[in-house]
Amino acid sequence: MDTERNSIVKDDRPALWTRNFVTVAAANFLLFFSFYQLLPVLPLYIFEKFQTDNSTAGIIISLYTIGALACRPFAGFLVDTLSRKPLYFWTFFGFSLCFIGYKAIGILPLLALVRFLHGVFFGISTTASNTVAIDALPASRRGEGIGYFGISVNLAFATGPMTGMFLYEGLGSNVVFATSIALCVIGLILVKTLHVKPRPKISHPPLSLDRFFLTRAIPQFLNFIFVGFAYGPVTNYIALYAKELGIEGSGWFYALIAAGLIMNRVLTGRLIDRGWLTRLVGMGMTINVIAYTILSFSNSAIAFFASAFLIGTSLGLIFPGYQTMCVNLARHDQRGTANSTYLSGWDIGIGAGILVGGSMAEYFGMHRQVFIACAIALVLADIMYLTYTSRHYQKNKLEG
Repeated sequence: MDTERNSIVKDDRPALWTRNFVTVAAANFLLFFSFYQLLPVLPLYIFEKFQTDNSTAGIIISLYTIGALACRPFAGFLVDTLSRKPLYFWTFFGFSLCFIGYKAIGILPLLALVRFLHGVFFGISTTASNTVAIDALPASRRGEGIGYFGISVNLAFATGPMTGMFLYEGLGSNVVFATSIALCVIGLILVKTLHVKPRPKISHPPLSLDRFFLTRAIPQFLNFIFVGFAYGPVTNYIALYAKELGIEGSGWFYALIAAGLIMNRVLTGRLIDRGWLTRLVGMGMTINVIAYTILSFSNSAIAFFASAFLIGTSLGLIFPGYQTMCVNLARHDQRGTANSTYLSGWDIGIGAGILVGGSMAEYFGMHRQVFIACAIALVLADIMYLTYTSRHYQKNKLEG
């Protein structure tokens, strides 16, 4: 009898793995994979084709982040105002065309423009994909679904750069670009098959701030900036830090981050839906402080790589947690704005962390101080979360 009753309860749960959800997750993976496999190859391609210096190449590559960040507030507005499926398709299409632009253009300023537009299309299409995915999720399983959807990005992060370098070293840059274009075409076909219900029209004040930024989620936004700030130096300077410490195989650092992320995203979602949201994010914030403290005082490979797994573990709690908070603080017609606010916090933090980290490393002549500063920033963020942000969420949430 108990077994029968449990099976009935299980069958009554609203479906998570719907056709729409699986389709948008697969398309999202292809978009991110096509981007990540180009990430380590593009600087080499620019040096090879244009014979430019490190500084110029760095500026061109950074225009992607600037483009993505510049469009985020408008991305939320567009997603909440226009039909989501056409917006998602055409911005994904523009994102795909940029891969052709990299190969076709032979003038450096035009390449810079393509790189900036690539970031703009990325910013809008990823905001749209996150919103379409959340629309496909039942409210009672939203945290679980967001966790699984995030795995599409984590898998791309774990496998894309490695695949890109393998193709580049074995077959050359043409194959890398062709592969990215082919994957984007498949992604576009998947987006075309989505069934997105039209949303009821809701009148808004024409210049209302909450159409561009979810003001109700300001504490979450600020906390997430700190998290991104700490991760920014990891994206750019971890290999240099490993070299300073005399540690080889720094590429495994990112693989361990991805492992921690994927493991916790799978486990976290269901707990979020059972009411553990604020506690899980608090745990993630505290583990993040511990991880960066270990990293900043590492003197051995064991400590260095252990910190990577802990960073991934903490982000596996933090990512779906903050995104769920932002969505639950928003009205149904503000989901695009909620996602763009969440993603903007990450973009701003990453950019600030890279800039400040580079300046600090140049000033001190080494990178240990950079990660000490990251750990201090995360302590402040943890205090803010435990004393204010979590309480703000409980008081102001509209769902969850």
